[in-house]
Amino acid sequence: MATGLYLLQDGTIMVAYGERKIPISPAQYKANGYRPPFEKLKVKPSNADKSQRQPETGRRDRRLAH
Repeated sequence: MATGLYLLQDGTIMVAYGERKIPISPAQYKANGYRPPFEKLKVKPSNADKSQRQPETGRRDRRLAH
């Protein structure tokens, strides 16, 4: 059976069917009875949200170190 992974910003739900992942509507997710329950899915931040985050400190790119 497919497994719900997370809720996307546009309201669709990313579902894993084995190795494949596809977005489906909340209505289809609920109708098919996928787990975990819709209410327990976490929202995945968009790529725009990720680009606004501050870079982590204390990590260096080893390629740049000589």
